Amino acid sequence: MSLFRGEGLTLAALQLRTDAGRREENQARAAELLADAAGRGAGLACLPAAFATGLNFPSIRKDATPLDGPVMTFLAEQASAHGLHIAAGVLLAEGRDIHDAAVLVGPAGDLLGVYRRASLWEGEREYLAAGEPLDAIDTPLGRIGLQVSYDLRFPEASRRFLGQGTDVIVCVASLFTEFSHHVRSLARARAADNQTALVLSSCSGENRFVGMSYLGRSCVVDGLAQGGGADDADVLAEIPARVREGVATATVYPRKRRKAADRLPFRADAEATWHTSYIWEGR
Repeated sequence: MSLFRGEGLTLAALQLRTDAGRREENQARAAELLADAAGRGAGLACLPAAFATGLNFPSIRKDATPLDGPVMTFLAEQASAHGLHIAAGVLLAEGRDIHDAAVLVGPAGDLLGVYRRASLWEGEREYLAAGEPLDAIDTPLGRIGLQVSYDLRFPEASRRFLGQGTDVIVCVASLFTEFSHHVRSLARARAADNQTALVLSSCSGENRFVGMSYLGRSCVVDGLAQGGGADDADVLAEIPARVREGVATATVYPRKRRKAADRLPFRADAEATWHTSYIWEGR
């Protein structure tokens, strides 16, 4: 702990090859990556969207699991074993609805929050139910906001986090390579939009149903980076192209970052100029 910076928080973006319909194999590889992240001192480890099952529309009802199902049991056990906060994407079954969801699990294995993706492609609406925005979640690590995949494309999907003083946005993702040109720029923009750190945890592998591969390129970004240096100094860590699995870690200092954000007029100026329900409703 630094006297001036405060206690550091190590963020880990876990990139996992997700094979549809192979939950136990996917979870076994996820367990190895979580152990790696814990060994690097991570306080928050993030797994991709639908990391255990994949998002395969023909088998979506068979693959989805409830909040008291095996995927959540796995996450609770891993969080407890490593003393980690874990954010992860879960294909969630709730009655007749299937949600592409993100969950946050605490180091005691307790469920801290569930976000069901609100932004859906037009064709996905035949298979997935849309969720609602979720307030940032208060944790001992700081205030954490959850997003899933396509949400990254819309500034409105994360804008409420600026008004809530969010410390970290986690976007768990399964994004196709064919539509990936802007993803790195979007991650950087959403972090800067909201003065947060952002973790993009993206899967790799193939979706045979649509015949496309997943992007990967997981990263940790600091939206409060300022000053000179390299043009991409805000990208603190990332997994290179063509690397299928791995862990990218970076340490941020929430107390220092909050002080920096408070010195800037951006949040107050946004509230004064762009007072809209999706920014300032909630907390």
